[in-house]
Amino acid sequence: MSFDVIIVNYSCHEALGRCLSGLERWERSKLDTVYVVDNSQTSFPDDLVRRFPGVIWLANSENVGFARAVNQALAKATAPYVCLLNPDAEVSGPLWGPLEEWLERNSRVGIVGPRILNTDGSIQGSARTFPTLATAFFGRTALISRLFPDNPFTKTNILTSRSICEATDVDWVSGACMIVRRSAVKDVGPMDQKFFLYWEDCDWCTRFRSAGWKIVYHPGAGPVIHHVGQASKNARWLALYHFHRSAVLLYWKYDRTPARIGSLIALAGATLRCGVLGLKLALR
Repeated sequence: MSFDVIIVNYSCHEALGRCLSGLERWERSKLDTVYVVDNSQTSFPDDLVRRFPGVIWLANSENVGFARAVNQALAKATAPYVCLLNPDAEVSGPLWGPLEEWLERNSRVGIVGPRILNTDGSIQGSARTFPTLATAFFGRTALISRLFPDNPFTKTNILTSRSICEATDVDWVSGACMIVRRSAVKDVGPMDQKFFLYWEDCDWCTRFRSAGWKIVYHPGAGPVIHHVGQASKNARWLALYHFHRSAVLLYWKYDRTPARIGSLIALAGATLRCGVLGLKLALR
């Protein structure tokens, strides 16, 4: 059984070449079609197109965002499973082999995420609980989590660690690399295009779980090395804005607090955090 791959690129062609090379090295026999959807508004480098003649290149005349670009390719995919992969992620071990039979045995798994590593080889927090207001302080990129990664609150929020060695049900997995059952997509629907960038993976996983599908972190697949920031280094201001905008949108979409007070607090916190980080970015 084969699988399709969808990669959304934005001015990240050098990393994209390494990403495609990793796929060819580890997954050539199981790859059906690789779709690269490009939001860069520039032509694809000729050498890249020549190196990977089997890739389907889809270029957008404007930056339509991550979710909409994924949906463009998703509408064309035909394999039973689809792998979403960031252009700054490299497959560095068997991805599909450990998952193929396992997914057939576990028919209610809608999305599975493999083991993802940072560039330095440390485990990346790619499997997490649904975000709450506490995520601002104990999320993967929060200052407290970076300074004190083993604190109990961060461990509760980020479920990925070297101690997890078996497939584990989680709330959501990172869209840097996730394998999605296409029959489940027909049930749940494509990504929500209101999320221009960031948090669309959490929203999608939440919708899958609400429809009765399981979201699983499978550390036996991969690893995939995610060079964080490479895909957004040419648009840091855009990434900063959309990270916080999408976080507020996610809170609003699932907020059940009276008068949506949780969303109002999230909006105030996101505005403050975005302003502080924007100031730091400007000072650099």
